Amino acid sequence: MKIQLSISPKEIEELQQWQRQTSEKSVYIKVTCILMLSKGLSPEDVSKHLNIHLSTVYRYSKSYSTVGLPDFLATNYDGYWGNLSSVEISLLRSELKRTIYTDAKSVGAWIKDRFGVQYTTAGVVDLLNRIGFTYKKTKEVPCERNIEKQQSFAREMSAIFKNQDENTVIYYADGVHPTHNCRSTYGWIEKGEEFEQPTVSGRDRVNINGLVNARDVTDVLTIDCESINAQSTKELYQLALEKNPKAKKVMIISDNAKYYKNKELKEWLKGTIITQIFLPPYSPNLNLIERLWRFLRGKIINTEFYRTKELFREAINNFFKNIANYKQELETLLTLNFRLANSQSISF
Repeated sequence: MKIQLSISPKEIEELQQWQRQTSEKSVYIKVTCILMLSKGLSPEDVSKHLNIHLSTVYRYSKSYSTVGLPDFLATNYDGYWGNLSSVEISLLRSELKRTIYTDAKSVGAWIKDRFGVQYTTAGVVDLLNRIGFTYKKTKEVPCERNIEKQQSFAREMSAIFKNQDENTVIYYADGVHPTHNCRSTYGWIEKGEEFEQPTVSGRDRVNINGLVNARDVTDVLTIDCESINAQSTKELYQLALEKNPKAKKVMIISDNAKYYKNKELKEWLKGTIITQIFLPPYSPNLNLIERLWRFLRGKIINTEFYRTKELFREAINNFFKNIANYKQELETLLTLNFRLANSQSISF
C-alpha cells in the first residue's frame, strides 16, 4: 500500500540537514525513511533499501505525521517500551488519562489507528503494565460534592484537632445497614477451579448506629437497633457520655442525615456536653467511620456464610465486642488522613 506524505520544502530541507549532520544511525534511518517516502518510493522499496521491517516503515510514517519532526526524532527515553517511541508513549499516557478504556482491545485499536502499530491484546496488557497503568474498578463519587466546602471544613477541623485537649473527646458517627447475604469478593483460588459462595434468598438487614473515637480505634460504640433514627442516636450519644465521665466536651462529627438534626434530639443536646459538627453535603470521604464499615464488610460480611439472620447479627455484634483484636490493623486504617474531592490530601 502506497504511503501519501505531504511534506513542505522547508520540512524536506530540515530532514536533509538532519541526514547530513547526525551521527546516530537510528536518527539517520528515520529521516531517510521519511525522505524516501516523500519522493514516492513504495514502503516495500524503503524497507529493502534501509534494511528495516516493513511495519517499521509504516510506523515511522504514522509517527511523523502525528507528532512532527522534533518529537519524531526524540530518542531520550528511559527503559524499554516495545514498539512505541517515548513520544508515542507520552501521547498514549495522555489519552489514557483523558479517556476511560474498559478493555485492552480498545486501547490496541487506538494505538493502531494513531501510530500504525499492531499489538495483540496480551501485548497491550503488558505495555500498559510497563507504563504504570493497572486494570481496576473506577471509584464512585457524589456528583454534587463541593470542593470549596470540603476545604473550608478541613481548615475548621484542623484547628479543632490542633486545640484538642485531654478533656475533649471527638467521635465520628454514622449508621450502617449490612444485608444478610454474602457478596462475591476476590481471593486466591486455584487455576481452573471455582470457589462457590452460598447465598440466601432473603434481604433482611441489621441496623447498626455507631461512633468511633478519632484518637482511639478501640473506642467503638454501637447500637443494634430496629431503625437508625433520632431515638437510637440519642441512646448512642448517651453511651458516649457514660464512656467519658470526666470529659468536659464531646464532639460528634456526622453527615447531614435527618435524625441527627431531629428537633427532640437537638433539645436534649442542650443539656449535655455534646456538640455536633456536620460534614459538608456528599462528603463520605471525610467521615472516618466509613473506613470502619468497609473493614467490617471485609472481615465479617463478605467472607463468611451465615445461614440465619440471627447468626449474621451475632457475628457483627461480636466483631464490635472484640474490636480490640483488630487494633493493629485499625490503627493503620483509621488514621486522620483524608482525601478531598480534588484529590488533595489533608491530615489532622
